[in-house]
Amino acid sequence: MNTYSFSTEAIQDLDKICQYIAQSDQSAASKFFDEIRKKARLLSQFPNMGKAYSQLAPNLRGAPIENYIIFYYSGPNGIDIARIVSGYRDLEQLFEN
Repeated sequence: MNTYSFSTEAIQDLDKICQYIAQSDQSAASKFFDEIRKKARLLSQFPNMGKAYSQLAPNLRGAPIENYIIFYYSGPNGIDIARIVSGYRDLEQLFEN
């Protein structure tokens, strides 16, 4: 069975996003969190489903969810979620280094 894990940065991203959403609607924040987990489970089963973002980092893939992108790397046992960020951000700057 394939699994998923979150990097420290992805956990921080998700926490900030959910806090922001919760300022206006706590149930929407909870729903967003659940949708992230559902999408992560799906991606862990079908890792090639996401779009390749190799121009940002080698082997990086991403999948949209609402106005955000889940960035991840495929591994032999599932996926490692690197970041969860707004699709409006400067993605190239985000993945520098």
